[in-house]
Amino acid sequence: MRIVDLKCPNCNGNLTKDGDMLVCNSCGASFAVDYDESDVEYEKLQGEAEREERQLAHDKELLEKKFELQNRAQMEAEQRQLKKKRADDLRSTISGFVILGVIILVIGSIIYFATKSYKSLESAGDEQAATATPTPAPDYNITPDDVADSVNDFIDAGRICQMNITECAIKNENGIIKTFHKTDAVFLDAYIVSDIPDVKDNQSVRLVLIYQVTWNNEELGDQICYDGVYFDGIRVNPNGGIISDFSPKTIWRSDAAWGWAQAYSFEDYDQCYRENVTALGGVVTPVSESE
Repeated sequence: MRIVDLKCPNCNGNLTKDGDMLVCNSCGASFAVDYDESDVEYEKLQGEAEREERQLAHDKELLEKKFELQNRAQMEAEQRQLKKKRADDLRSTISGFVILGVIILVIGSIIYFATKSYKSLESAGDEQAATATPTPAPDYNITPDDVADSVNDFIDAGRICQMNITECAIKNENGIIKTFHKTDAVFLDAYIVSDIPDVKDNQSVRLVLIYQVTWNNEELGDQICYDGVYFDGIRVNPNGGIISDFSPKTIWRSDAAWGWAQAYSFEDYDQCYRENVTALGGVVTPVSESE
């Protein structure tokens, strides 16, 4: 496009485009614009660009409205789902209370009839109490004399328990692991630990057996250690002797025990005695092995 002049030829004032005319801002004179073919094509392109811009703005507005509608529909669906879940939870809670009420009612009925039956039996028992022989209460205060006839059975059961622990691993100072196998467990001493504080009656007396155990590695040879097993729940039999399940247990050994990954036995007898016997805080009484 060729511009004739942007200044007013009369007063040299600024010209402003008004439709197809140029108007002077100072004197008000009007001037025609000299258009050529390129100017017409430019105006046409400019109009198309404006139309495309308006179409893009319209499409953007439609997309925004569509997104808003989809977002609103999703929120409404989520709200409906939440209301449904709340209603289901409420029904489940009500059902739970109903079931709980039925259970309480059933239990109450059972307790009522059981109490009634118990009172009837208690009345009948009171009538027989004068002639019935009372059952002796368990006596857990065992002595060496009580276990004298059974000590060999305890020793054999303890040795089986010891020999069930067949293998241990040792890590040397270089971090190399060596495996040892238990080859023997020889009984040494037995102790009764009584009046153990802060335990149940059936645990207030413990029979502890100490064994000399031998661990062997083909390369390093034998390692002599000491370990203990214990029996609790032992009680005096009113007919003589003791009652026991002959099921020994081993203590959870401290870091002073010999072994790696798990502690298996003690290199030092005194440490074994301390952890298995005196650590219980009770009265210690040695037991002699029967002939």
